[in-house]
Amino acid sequence: MEKAELRKVMKRKRSSLSAERILLYSGCIAEHLVERKEYADASVVLAYMSFSSEVNTHFLIEKAWRDGKRVAVPKCIDEKHLDFQYIHSFDDLAPGRFGIMEPVTGESVAYDSEDRCLLLLPGVAYTNSGDRLGYGGGYYDRYLKKHESIPRVMLAYSLQEAESLPVDEQDVPADMIVTEIGCIETGKERLA
Repeated sequence: MEKAELRKVMKRKRSSLSAERILLYSGCIAEHLVERKEYADASVVLAYMSFSSEVNTHFLIEKAWRDGKRVAVPKCIDEKHLDFQYIHSFDDLAPGRFGIMEPVTGESVAYDSEDRCLLLLPGVAYTNSGDRLGYGGGYYDRYLKKHESIPRVMLAYSLQEAESLPVDEQDVPADMIVTEIGCIETGKERLA
């Protein structure tokens, strides 16, 4: 199946979840993630602002703030690139490109040597080996190629799992997948 058709199928599956089920699963996903060493060790959480039927990231963002971590979310800076900028509350957001909430602080993550970042990835589908299918814009793949050392964790529902995905050389896999069922180690060594 081609990527475009697979995106439609998987989005439809994800959209079949009720609002209550999305909140329940998102809470479970947040609990699984915060129990991980990767979360505990991070001083900066590079989150995403969830929309539609995606895993709701509000729980995780609020938990990160309570845990004394800095939180940054993506801002589209042009048609091909994104930048992560710090937010200190949800008031630091306004609708941006594609109608997704984006930061208005202008305070970009500097990635100094003392920051231990953890990147949370959205997506449409995943495999147990870490292959992921995004929305087709390549924003995250381009970003991840420039910041290869940052551990990357995809948040997804178990119903988004695929046996295999069509991947290209520009597609960057996830190091771990966290679903409502638990965490899937993808065999990548970068999380160690």
